[in-house]
Amino acid sequence: MAGGMTTSKSGLEENGAWYRDWKLITAFLVLGINPSWALPCALFVEVPIIQQTAPEGLMLAAWMNIAINLGLVITLTYVLVDTFVMPIPTEAAICFVIIVSSGFCAVLAFTYTYTAFGMSVVYLLMSIMGGMVGTFQVLVFLPYLTKYDPYLFATVRLGDVIFVGILSGLGMLQQAVNISPDVFFILLAPTQVLPLISMWYISTKNPEDFMSPAASVEAAKGRARGRGGGGGAAA
Repeated sequence: MAGGMTTSKSGLEENGAWYRDWKLITAFLVLGINPSWALPCALFVEVPIIQQTAPEGLMLAAWMNIAINLGLVITLTYVLVDTFVMPIPTEAAICFVIIVSSGFCAVLAFTYTYTAFGMSVVYLLMSIMGGMVGTFQVLVFLPYLTKYDPYLFATVRLGDVIFVGILSGLGMLQQAVNISPDVFFILLAPTQVLPLISMWYISTKNPEDFMSPAASVEAAKGRARGRGGGGGAAA
C-alpha cells in the first residue's frame, strides 16, 4: 500500500523555487502601493480637515469626485496613443506614473491650501492626478501584471489593500495627535516612489521563472517562431 502512495506538490512548488525568495515576494507586495487607488484614498482621508477651510466646504468631496473622473480622460488618451499611434513601453509608462505621482504628492504638501476662482485648485488638480493613477492601475498596470504567476498577482493586490489600510490608520492617528495635512502628505510622498525599487529588483530576475502558465505558453511559442524564422537558410 505504501509503495503506491504519491506525494502531491502544492501549486507553489510546481511553479519553481521563486516562492522561497522573500525579497521577490516583498517586491511584488510593495508594487501594490503605486500605481493604485491609494492616492485618491489618501486625498479623501484628509477631506474632514481640508474642508474646514476650503472654499467648497462640505461640497469639497463632491468636486473631488468630478476631478477624479476627469483623470480617466488622461489614461484613455495614453491607451489610445499606445494602441493606434505609437507603442509606448509599458514598464516605462508605469515608472513614469510612479515618479509623477510621487512628485505631485511632495508638491501638494506645500501647496494644498492654494485656492483660485473660489476653488481649491491644487487639491482638485491632485484629485485629477489621483484619478489618472487609479484608472491607470485598472486599464494598464493590472493587465500588465497578469503575465506573472497568479500568486504574485494576488500579492500585489494584497499590498494595495494593506497600504490603503495603513493610510486609514494614519488618518485615525492624525486625528488623535493633531498631525497637519502637510505632514501627512510629506509622509505619503516617499512611499509612492518605493515601487520603483520593486520594478528594478524584478527586472534583475528571469521573468520566465515566475510567469503565469498562459504567459509561459506564449513565451514558448515566441521562441519557437524565432527558431522557425531562422531556419530558412539557402542551400
